[in-house]
Amino acid sequence: DGRKIVTLAFAGIAGAIGLGQIYLPYIADRDKLRGLFEEEDMPAQARRELEMMMKAERKAAEAKAAHIDAKAGAGNETKESGPGSVARGNNAGSMWSNLRR
Repeated sequence: DGRKIVTLAFAGIAGAIGLGQIYLPYIADRDKLRGLFEEEDMPAQARRELEMMMKAERKAAEAKAAHIDAKAGAGNETKESGPGSVARGNNAGSMWSNLRR
């Protein structure tokens, strides 16, 4: 009778550990478990509004990235005197370049 109790307890513990370590992180859809799943039957108007918002955010991010690239490209004037020389300008260059001065 004691062996059955120990066997059931061991099986329960092993099952709980298996559920927690294998099933939940890899198999279960976490969003559905949390209740954060998106509704499948989203109205067409809401779907269009969501797409417009995403498109506007994407354009804003692209414009910001283009602005940063343009700003970084204009300020990086480097002069190189030969192979292995360290680029000067906004770039710090090698961490060893300060020791060579």
